[in-house]
Amino acid sequence: MVRPDPGVLTRADASATPTIGSGRLEFEPWAVVPVGDVSVLDDLPKKVAKEKVRAVATEIAEFEGPIHIDRLAQLTAASFGVQRLWPAREKKMTYQIRQAGLLVDDDKFVWPTDLDPNRWGEFRPNDSTVGRPFMEISPVEIANAMRLLKNGTPSISSVDLDAATLQTFGRKRKTKQFAAHLDQARTLL
Repeated sequence: MVRPDPGVLTRADASATPTIGSGRLEFEPWAVVPVGDVSVLDDLPKKVAKEKVRAVATEIAEFEGPIHIDRLAQLTAASFGVQRLWPAREKKMTYQIRQAGLLVDDDKFVWPTDLDPNRWGEFRPNDSTVGRPFMEISPVEIANAMRLLKNGTPSISSVDLDAATLQTFGRKRKTKQFAAHLDQARTLL
């Protein structure tokens, strides 16, 4: 069990966030809600099917965003009873998500309508029990966590910063993929 350091779960300046106070909200995954069956996805690109798929995708993105488009497609499909997304259907799903009017950034993360990736300074820590793959965490969110960790300990080494960042998101081992994802986030600092 890997838990975030308690320091990342609190805010130093609670007066800047009077609505939520001094606590930092942890990541909460979307609970799949059945809204239809596979016939809706089979009917794409018919208008009624498009509207249903886009509505579900938008609701998930508003709840869990920023969210990787592949994860959003999988969760949306699960809401229609599909557990495994084949490439052709995944392509249709991601097309519908892109047509839903949500911002999809260059890294393929879908943003809720009320968040601007260029201004968002938050992150949502989680422990290792949460089913959110590290590669499906936005580099913007990772960079925001790095920024907080670096501001808290200005002399922190890159190795220790990487370890603390991984811990913030419930990870311990730094794989090659994780290292590349951390480097991508570091460019946003």
